[in-house]
Amino acid sequence: MTLDKTIFGLRFGSSEDIAPTRGDLDAFLGSRKDERSPALHKDDLTAYQEMLERITGYEGRQLHAIGRQDFRELIFYGAVRHSCFFSASLKLAIEQYKYHVHAYSLIDLRKPSAFIQSAEVEMANLNPHRKEDSARLARLQEMVDERKENLSALRRNRGLISEELTGILRYIADNLEKIKILSDASIAVLAEIRASGTETNLLVADIKNHFKEQLKDELRNGPITREHLDAVKQDVDALTKEIKTLVDEDLASLTRLYTAIYSHASKFADELVALMDIIAAVPEKNFEEEKNLFTRAEQLLVALISDYQFPVKAAVIPPDTSYSDMLAEKRKEMIARIFERLHKDRRSRHERRSGGDRRILDDPELKVPSRRNGKDRRLEQRRD
Repeated sequence: MTLDKTIFGLRFGSSEDIAPTRGDLDAFLGSRKDERSPALHKDDLTAYQEMLERITGYEGRQLHAIGRQDFRELIFYGAVRHSCFFSASLKLAIEQYKYHVHAYSLIDLRKPSAFIQSAEVEMANLNPHRKEDSARLARLQEMVDERKENLSALRRNRGLISEELTGILRYIADNLEKIKILSDASIAVLAEIRASGTETNLLVADIKNHFKEQLKDELRNGPITREHLDAVKQDVDALTKEIKTLVDEDLASLTRLYTAIYSHASKFADELVALMDIIAAVPEKNFEEEKNLFTRAEQLLVALISDYQFPVKAAVIPPDTSYSDMLAEKRKEMIARIFERLHKDRRSRHERRSGGDRRILDDPELKVPSRRNGKDRRLEQRRD
């Protein structure tokens, strides 16, 4: 089964009647969250925006990469770009959510309702046959009708905003689920690469071929001494051990990173779904409770793009060896091949489970999430 490759793609079903323009969003984001505090709404997205800019800057540097490669950057940026967690579409969705929550909080149904109730009590005590009361009745009725129209418009707007907020939450939760599936499949692929030893074998073969070609060139200039052959063999053995270490550590680093992405997406997807279930159960008339729940969801979304920890470690190639540059180049090619396979080999969780337990990396820092089948997840959601 091929996974849907679109993560945080277009969001459909949005209401055009209440959709903010980019100017509306910028004006709102630049406004204060509270009159008593200098904090702005856009401050909640600062760290995420900076990461988006870092990713863009890294991609630009990659086009003109010169000199020794930073393998920590290669691993980190390669994985986070592949996961699609850092997305301009997610940022826009959260901006729109914050905008609509603020608009929702400004809706006041109590004032027009209280006026209507008070006016109707007063009208009941007036005598329509008295000239003074008759004029007062007409005026009050006009004001009541106006308030009722306003109340109807506010309720309609409340309904539209409520649907929009729920739609944004569903969009984000659904895409976090896709990130979970992608990360889960990536962990499986990395385990398979480690188990098969294909990358290690390929790099070792490349190194051996390099030295074979080097010896062929030297033979053209004369015989090769036994001592020289022994020295070459020692170099090959040393490089083979170094390559095995590099491959193991890079695969472990990538697995840790994808596990962290999986755990983060899983945590917030589950919390958002649980909160949406609570929102769906709120009676239509309970405006304050719904408003409080939407505000809680906003806090969750801010935490989603702020409170992530995506650790990455990268083994260091000793810079003082005569073969450091060659190792660095081969390692770069290896990481590129791994990401190429990750992009091509996005499989479903069901396909991964059919291959048995793939958590074979001997690393105490790795906490690969346990896998549950779709039925278990649905049952768990119903229990919530």
